[in-house]
Amino acid sequence: MQVWAVRGIFFVQSMAFGAWLPRIPDYKVALAADTGDLGLALAGLPAGSMIGFAFAARFAEALGPRRACMMAGPLLALTFVPVGLADSLAWLFATLFVSGIAVALIEVGMSSKAGQMEQTSGRRMMSVCHGFWSIGSVVGALTGGILSQLGLSPLGQFATLYPVLAVAAFIVAALAPPDPAATRVDRSGGFALPAGPLVVLCILPVGIMATEGAVMDWSAVFVREVLAGGPIAAASAYAVFSTLMAASRLSADRLAERFGARNVIVAASASAAAGLALFALAPNLPLALAGAALMGAGVAPVFPLVVSAAAAAPGRSSEANVTAASFVAFVVFLATPPLVGGLAEVLGLRGAFLALVPTILLTAAVAFAARFANNTAS
Repeated sequence: MQVWAVRGIFFVQSMAFGAWLPRIPDYKVALAADTGDLGLALAGLPAGSMIGFAFAARFAEALGPRRACMMAGPLLALTFVPVGLADSLAWLFATLFVSGIAVALIEVGMSSKAGQMEQTSGRRMMSVCHGFWSIGSVVGALTGGILSQLGLSPLGQFATLYPVLAVAAFIVAALAPPDPAATRVDRSGGFALPAGPLVVLCILPVGIMATEGAVMDWSAVFVREVLAGGPIAAASAYAVFSTLMAASRLSADRLAERFGARNVIVAASASAAAGLALFALAPNLPLALAGAALMGAGVAPVFPLVVSAAAAAPGRSSEANVTAASFVAFVVFLATPPLVGGLAEVLGLRGAFLALVPTILLTAAVAFAARFANNTAS
C-alpha cells in the first residue's frame, strides 16, 4: 500500500501538470499571441522553478520527503487555479512563475522519497514511479482535451478540477511511509550547483528533457496549426507520447538491471531522436502519432535512471543530490518551450523540433563515454 501511495504522488502531480497542457492553444487564441510572445509567457514556469530549486533541498530535508510532498503536492494543484484568470501575457507569466516554484518543491520531495525507498529496500523503483508520472500525464492531458472539446473555459476547468487534485495529492502523500528521523535534519547547507562526478549525471538527460519539454508545450499547437487537427487530436499526440513513456518506464528498472543503465540510455536516445525527426516531418496525424510513440519510448527511462543514481551518489545528502540533478534537468525541461517558441518564429514549428535532434544524440554520446554513468546507474 505504501509503495502504491508513493506512485500515487507521481500520478497526481503529473495529472495536475498534464491537464494544463491542452489549454495552451486556447491562451494563444484568447490572448492573440504569436508563438514568440506565448513562448515568453510560458517562461514563467522555468523562471519559477529556478527559484524553487534554490531552497527545495532544505525544504525536503527540514520536513522530510513525505511531509514535503504533503505540502507541495496540493500547492502545485492550487497554483494552477489563478492561471485560469490570466487575461494578458504578463498575468500568464506571473501565475506560471508561482506554479514553477511548486513544481520544484514537489519534484525534489517525491524523487527523494522514491530514492529513499530504493536505498532502504535495495530494489529499483524510480522508473516505475516516473511511469506513474507518465500515466498521470496521459489522464491529465486527455481530461484537459475533453473539457476543451466540450467548450469548458480554462477557468472553469481549473476552478473545478484542481481543488479535487489538491485533496488527492494530500491524501496519497499522507499514505506514504514515514521518513527516517535522520532525513528531517538539514544537512545540505543550501542549494549548490553539481560538482565532481555528479556533473556527468546532470549533463546526461539534457537533450532528453529538452525534447520532453518541447513536446509537452508545443505538440498540441503543432497538431492544431500545422496538421489542422482539432482539440482531441491535439491532446492525442501528447497522450500517445505519455502512454509510451509510461510503458517504457514500467519496464526500465528491469532492463537496467539486466543490461546496465548506460546501455539502456544509449538505446533509448536513439529511439527518441528517430521519433522526434519523424514527428517534426510528419505530413499527417498518423505519422505524427507514430513519431510521438517512438519519442515517448525513448525519452522515458533516462531521467529516472539519472535521479536514481543521484540519490545514491556519495557526498551531500540524497535530497541535495536529487535537487542538483533535478535543477539542471527541469530548467532545461521548462526553458525549452520558450526557446522553441522563439525558434518557431524563424524556422517554423517543424524546424524548431528538428533543431532538438542533435541534443538527444549528445545524451547518447555522453552516456556511451561516461564510465561513471555506467558504474553508478547500472
